[in-house]
Amino acid sequence: MIKFAGERSLKAMAQALMLRRVAVLVVAASLCSAGGACSSGREILAKEGPPVFGSETEEAGADVSPDLLAELCPSTECPPGRVACPNKPFPCAVDLSSDDENCGACGVRCRQDEAFLETFHAIMTCSNAACQLVCSPGYADCNGNVEDGCEVETLENPKNCGACGTVCDVCYAGRCGCKGSDTYCPGAGCVSLYSSDDNCGACGNACPESPESNKPPLPPEQHAYYGCAFGICEQPKCDPPHADCNHDLGDPNGDGCEVADITSDPKNCGTCGNECGPGESCSDGKCICPCGAPCFNLNSDPDNCGLCGFYCPGDNRSRLLQATSLGVADPAHGRPICDQGVCGYRCSSHWGDCDADISNGCETSLLVDPLNCGACGVRCDGIEGQACVNGQCLMKECPEKGGTR
Repeated sequence: MIKFAGERSLKAMAQALMLRRVAVLVVAASLCSAGGACSSGREILAKEGPPVFGSETEEAGADVSPDLLAELCPSTECPPGRVACPNKPFPCAVDLSSDDENCGACGVRCRQDEAFLETFHAIMTCSNAACQLVCSPGYADCNGNVEDGCEVETLENPKNCGACGTVCDVCYAGRCGCKGSDTYCPGAGCVSLYSSDDNCGACGNACPESPESNKPPLPPEQHAYYGCAFGICEQPKCDPPHADCNHDLGDPNGDGCEVADITSDPKNCGTCGNECGPGESCSDGKCICPCGAPCFNLNSDPDNCGLCGFYCPGDNRSRLLQATSLGVADPAHGRPICDQGVCGYRCSSHWGDCDADISNGCETSLLVDPLNCGACGVRCDGIEGQACVNGQCLMKECPEKGGTR
């Protein structure tokens, strides 16, 4: 039986091995009861067996004795389903049931290239030893035909809203209904019942063009009219794109809608009080950097870290691969990062930069490399050919007495 040091399945093995220990404990107890010099059974057992390879004892469970873990010996026998393939350099490195480059058999590769992703809105991943279609967010395979990939868009599709076959009047972000507090009105689409002059407070409730009550006319210089506000007709409101940011609309002595264009005002960009930074301008309600260039955060942008144009070093292939968002293996297994204007490099889970060279990313798989098993520098060298599986040096139950440890 093949085991891994530190693995939780050791718990069951420990219980079986306990039977073998009873005789030793009985002998120890007999010596003590006879008044002879003795030590506890635990101390007697602790003197037996070779050192344990793998993770710390407590990972196997608090109730498993370190002495019982000492019954494990280094192994070269691959667990069921694990094999060595020519495209993976380490023994037992490939799980044929889930390896995207060796799916079901060595060399069978599931497609995950950019061209496939752009054409079919999907990638192929290995599951149960077969390549399976995985759709991009916002797409679905509704006809069950793998040949045309994920052919249906589901974010704004009222016939397949969020999922195949989900039908609704309006679909927004993959959910039936309108965004935010908007309401769907037949013939009008999604509207705000709080501010729509044609659907004020309820669908179809149109406000009159002129107030029916004895309200005073609004001065032209206030750039305002009577319409729907807060779901009530005949309320003063601004002519778009004007805005009332000092909240004095309706005051006869006020300046009305004093902001001429809220879509281009750098002090009230898009909303009142949203002031653009130094050198930025406001366009279409958004602050933009000089010359129309996008804005960067010098504290966190690895392409502009600390100052414009300062590019954090390291393998950046992860920035270029869209498929990583679908769970595809990152070719660099890490990425440059910028933290408070200082460059660094962050490895993906279970990968390490063991050669201390970030130009090739995090090159070492800590799950299968017997020279860096679980962490850089942890060697599986109990015996020649000992493998690393799931970040632990491969072990098995030691032979019975008289066998070779």
